[in-house]
Amino acid sequence: MRRAARAPCLGAQVNSTLGLTGIPSPLPAIVKAPKPSLSQLRVAKTYSPEQDGAKRFSRRYAEQLVCVRHRLNEAGTVRYTTVEIVVETTPIVSRARSLVAIRIAPSDKKTRTLLIACGARWQLKEKYWLLPRLVAKNLGLLHLRVPIAG
Repeated sequence: MRRAARAPCLGAQVNSTLGLTGIPSPLPAIVKAPKPSLSQLRVAKTYSPEQDGAKRFSRRYAEQLVCVRHRLNEAGTVRYTTVEIVVETTPIVSRARSLVAIRIAPSDKKTRTLLIACGARWQLKEKYWLLPRLVAKNLGLLHLRVPIAG
């Protein structure tokens, strides 16, 4: 199988026509414009997975598909189709909402009153107070923290 010979570039044709072999061409090489970043393109349409413009992708990505977008370049001559899919789901355990156990001295009535006012719950069996970590932090009681039983 024979390969087709490459066509010489325009600069080489000009040089050979002028009899200037071995001299670099004064004509600039054809440079392709860089692809624009997709985030910089204008969004023309957004389709939810149920809409007609997204059904093909909905069959392909199923429940992972969030939406399909058509983006246009600045001149409006090229359309890019992008899909937004869910690739990972993980539960979030917020430290601010997690409960901590605080043990105070039985004689510390001031702190006990403060804990009751903040909605802390007394655990009789374990003999400590349960309250949100953020509340304990704001009250400056995290140094009194004990491990939660069970």
